[in-house]
Amino acid sequence: MQDILGNYNKHRFLIGVILNSAFICIEVFYGLQANSVALLADALHNASDVLGLCLAWFSYVIAQRQATRRFTYGFKNATIFAAFINSLILIFAIANLLWESFARLLNPEPVVAITVIWIALLGVLINGTTALLFAQGREKDLNIFSIFLNMTLDTLLSAGIVIGGAFILWKKWVFIDPGLGIIIGLTIIYSVWKLFKESLDLIMQAVPSSVDLNAVIADIENNPAIIAYHDLHIWALSTTETALSVHVITAPENFSPAITMHLADVLREKHNIQHATIQLEVADGRDNCLAC
Repeated sequence: MQDILGNYNKHRFLIGVILNSAFICIEVFYGLQANSVALLADALHNASDVLGLCLAWFSYVIAQRQATRRFTYGFKNATIFAAFINSLILIFAIANLLWESFARLLNPEPVVAITVIWIALLGVLINGTTALLFAQGREKDLNIFSIFLNMTLDTLLSAGIVIGGAFILWKKWVFIDPGLGIIIGLTIIYSVWKLFKESLDLIMQAVPSSVDLNAVIADIENNPAIIAYHDLHIWALSTTETALSVHVITAPENFSPAITMHLADVLREKHNIQHATIQLEVADGRDNCLAC
């Protein structure tokens, strides 16, 4: 978690919030001036992105707090809840976007196309810059991935609005504006589903998608000193840290702390599982958990 809270990461959160907050104000103002539902819809989505940025940032600050006697794991799972809340905010924003877009599609209104084009071009620049800010670390952190995904999507959607504005300017097809709003909403639904599902899985303590359970089991079973194992559990402590607990059984002549030390090293280096609790048991001939 230290890397997420380093100066570089604090700066990119701050820059992302400032850039996108300023753009929201510009987009709302000129969206109303141009009577463009596509710009207003994009502003709504950008507002949800800013809220998501703030939630992720705040969750990392909370996660940095030391563990207490009551919260012995600390507060790292705040990052998981931030990702889940962010997905719910996006879903709510999409519902409003689609409602307004369908209403405008049924009753098209004139749009100032040239204003739409210039503001959307500004959106391409700002959203693209923010996406690049969060390109680093997106493979290892669900929150960073969601921010990068949303900003990349925003860049593409702003480019789509530019194209739509050009068609309105050229062909006077005003239905393109609410049509783009619908396309934006449907595209966001597709992209946000993974964030919603994975954050919900982590809340329910499912095995994180970054961990290959079969590969973990294979590494345990392939250890020649381990006869069997049982009570294997893998869960997320945060969007970046994974925990594991397992009981491994060995023959009396092989009983040694070196077994757990070696297995912990394998889990950390091959599977990025930083918190492994391994209980070493001796096979005593009884029909206990050997069948597991």
